[in-house]
Amino acid sequence: MRGVPYEVYQVDSERLATAFVDVADASVRGGPQALATLVAYCVALLEVPSAAAVLKPPTGRVEVAASDNRGLRLERAALSWGEGPGADCRASAQPIRGVPLAHPYARANWPSYTAMARSLGFACVVAVPLRTADGAVGSLSLLSERTGPPGPLQLRLGQHLADATARGVQPHLLDS
Repeated sequence: MRGVPYEVYQVDSERLATAFVDVADASVRGGPQALATLVAYCVALLEVPSAAAVLKPPTGRVEVAASDNRGLRLERAALSWGEGPGADCRASAQPIRGVPLAHPYARANWPSYTAMARSLGFACVVAVPLRTADGAVGSLSLLSERTGPPGPLQLRLGQHLADATARGVQPHLLDS
């Protein structure tokens, strides 16, 4: 379905149900497995070329997973710089909705992130928080080679998958 306009996006209910069951199952095993499952389903269901997730609890170890090497390199670098949509999303516990990387906002607020993302072929980024009742414990970045963001249904689905992941790993965060 690559190349289909976001406006006509649809998802099969069986695939969607399977995704939520798999995300819940992986989440009870802990951060690394949960994040890997989350990003894999984001690429498959949301039709973005790359997804990266960070689990950064107030205490404990930072976990990073991505659907591909480009996303992994970018997210690890963003963590070292302390900048990017994921960092802003984690700090505010609010989504960063579809920022074109050529936009002055991206260049001004995330200069290192934007330069690297564009050099890797990305044109737009969305970030949603991994939320628990206590706030954001991580972020999910959806990276696109298109200049426009995913559609509203895709964004809501990404947020729901991120929330399910966060709630599933929450007991593990208390142990760390």
